[in-house]
Amino acid sequence: MIQKKRKIKVPRNCFFCKEKLEPSFKEVANLSRFMSDRGRIIGRDRTGVCAKHQRLIAREIKRARHLALLPFVSGL
Repeated sequence: MIQKKRKIKVPRNCFFCKEKLEPSFKEVANLSRFMSDRGRIIGRDRTGVCAKHQRLIAREIKRARHLALLPFVSGL
C-alpha cells in the first residue's frame, strides 16, 4: 500500500512583503534562512514566501554563492 506524502502546513505570510524589504545578496544571514543545512535552496511551499520573492531569493543566493559569500555545498 502506498502512503500519501505528508504536507507541511506553513503560514502564508511572506517575510519580505510584511517587512517591506527586498532580498539582497549582501544580507547573508537573511538569505541563509532560506537554505537547508546542506546548502540547497528551500522551496516556497516550506518557507512561506510569495512567488515573486522566492524568485528574487533564488537569484540573490546564486549571486552570493558566486561572490563566495555563501557556500555552494556544505556538510559533505
